[in-house]
Amino acid sequence: MLFNSALFVFLFLPVVLAGYYLVLWLGFRRWLFVFLVLASLAFYSVWNPPYVILLIVSVAGNYLFGLWVERAREGSGKTALPLTLGIVANLAVLGWYKYAGFFAETLNSLGAGFGAIDIILPLAISFYTFQQIAYLTDVARGEVSSGGIARYATFVIFFPQLIAGPIVHYREMMPQFFGGNLGRFWRADITIGLVIFSIGLFKKTVIADTAAGFSSPVFDAVAAGESIGLLASWKAAICYTFQLYFDFSGYSDMAIGLARMFGIRLPMNFHSPLRASNIADYWRRWHMTLQQFIVSYMYQPLTLPLARWSAKKGFGKWPTFWVTVAVPTFTIFVVIGLWHGAGWTFILFGVMHGAYLAVNAFWQLYRKKARKGTTPALWNKVIAHTLTLLAVVFANVVFRAESVRDAVTIWGGMV
Repeated sequence: MLFNSALFVFLFLPVVLAGYYLVLWLGFRRWLFVFLVLASLAFYSVWNPPYVILLIVSVAGNYLFGLWVERAREGSGKTALPLTLGIVANLAVLGWYKYAGFFAETLNSLGAGFGAIDIILPLAISFYTFQQIAYLTDVARGEVSSGGIARYATFVIFFPQLIAGPIVHYREMMPQFFGGNLGRFWRADITIGLVIFSIGLFKKTVIADTAAGFSSPVFDAVAAGESIGLLASWKAAICYTFQLYFDFSGYSDMAIGLARMFGIRLPMNFHSPLRASNIADYWRRWHMTLQQFIVSYMYQPLTLPLARWSAKKGFGKWPTFWVTVAVPTFTIFVVIGLWHGAGWTFILFGVMHGAYLAVNAFWQLYRKKARKGTTPALWNKVIAHTLTLLAVVFANVVFRAESVRDAVTIWGGMV
């Protein structure tokens, strides 16, 4: 079910909101989680009912892994085994449903004899997989404690943030359900939530969908083998950049607005990324909860041991930079590119952004002394902002293109 569908806006949402506040008004707060879980499963089942079973199995399995990790932490303190098994299990499920067909097709193109693997990608599997991996890691770190299965299921499949994020943490969302003010200011919550939801709906249906009307015909023409010129290439690249931003930002706003209608505040996910002064600033502003996940659960666990190893080996300034910053950043963003989708276009998207960030980090370190105590000139800021936008637009071409060849065709038209 889409947030911008008539079924959702005029039937599902009013009924669920009325039921939610009725449960609160009757004083049945302990049943609130059961109600939200059932509503969220109904929301998810509209898309593909059989995959509701996969979602339920994933939630139940991770809840059990969470209990195992918690008991190991409170007992022997050794959480490595259950945590590793839980993460591997999540990645195995994600890998099968999202990447098995891609890897089989790639190996077949090299002469392997695998049969075609045709799997429908489960809706939101990338988001709820990352969210549950973060939960298991937080339990292992002692930052959260497991509650009942209904609470955990609400955390994972709460329908406002299930489809496209934001990626939330258990400690951020679940305590809000136990505050004394839950339901107390329901009129204000619904009003504010409706305003935020409406802004997101406008972004999605008016701006993003309109921009798609300009970009999609060009990408479709290139996929059909047509050649395009300078203006058409730039029109497609720029309009798709606006389409991608306002589509994703719109969905995040709708999610935040929907959650607020229920008295729950989700974290902000976008902060004007197209105003970024450099590519690192862009990623701090774009899909902010994903960036926080990358830093907390991928970048820091990888770079801290490398930094200690580099110090032990006595590496100099630049070898340390390559070992602890450039290579890990590049590698992580290749993985993030693949997380966005199973295809060479997404891998190349990750390669480009990984290279962008590595070059940016190199430049920041190289110019550190020269910049100290100085304020960048206006022309410096303009050049930096323009270069950042160009880098983003060029990478977005391959993110949208049907194939790397199509992306190269559009890049060729642009230059």
